[in-house]
Amino acid sequence: MKHLVVGASGQVGHLIMAHVQDHGDEVVGTYWSRPGEGLIALDVRDAAAVNQLVQEVDPAVIWVPGAMADVDQCERQPDLSYAVNVQGAVYLMEAAQARGVPLIFFSTDYVFDGRNGPYQEADAPHPLQVYGTHKRKAEVALLQYERTLVIRPAWIYSDDPHPRNFVYRVLRDLRAGRPIKAAVDQYNTPTPAGALARQALRAVEEGVTGVLHLAGPERLSRFALVEKIARRFGYPDAPIEPITIKDLPLPAARPLNGGLITQYPEFRIRESLSDLEVGKLLTAI
Repeated sequence: MKHLVVGASGQVGHLIMAHVQDHGDEVVGTYWSRPGEGLIALDVRDAAAVNQLVQEVDPAVIWVPGAMADVDQCERQPDLSYAVNVQGAVYLMEAAQARGVPLIFFSTDYVFDGRNGPYQEADAPHPLQVYGTHKRKAEVALLQYERTLVIRPAWIYSDDPHPRNFVYRVLRDLRAGRPIKAAVDQYNTPTPAGALARQALRAVEEGVTGVLHLAGPERLSRFALVEKIARRFGYPDAPIEPITIKDLPLPAARPLNGGLITQYPEFRIRESLSDLEVGKLLTAI
């Protein structure tokens, strides 16, 4: 069986590629702004390019972990966000629907307003910012296709030495001795990318459709998460300043009392930050 992973150079995408290969399946990956070895360039805003690639690859499953995921950039450039996060996703759904193959779309916990978290799959979305609004619009459009699976993670982290990885950014500051500010009033369920990819593949194998929350087992404030990263990587006395979200000059609103839980116990993620391998990140800094 052949898989197409759109956005295969990101934290989640490259791990999906690895898990699919470990299962003995063939996989083709694309990138947009972050090239990777063996990956094909694809701009999902180009419907013709999307259709041509899907026709050439002839996948049995289409994965969409790629997105314009910088929340503040989406707020500043809403037209670009819509083109990538909504219209591009719809083009991929239409290509999947035309072939009758599953579409696996990665959404976000930011479809919720963070007033009454943690949230289950059946809770009503109410996004606060452009990014969450566009992800929700994509969800609604894509779920019209009966073979769509929408996966919502939260605060994804990994051992990937890339600025999109929050653990990497914190560790880089710790190594440099820079003081770190972290919000005490923003709560979420940090999600390990490896476990996320593994459980997502399992859901696909079992034919799950609709909405599925895949998030880590711990619900932490951003401040507590930074403290935990510091301890995990050997910086227990690092200078971490507690602040509130309103102290940060952020263009986009953040949900505060957030986090995700799933009503499907068989898909709960057990791994936490304590299980993260430290060697790769320490070597990369």
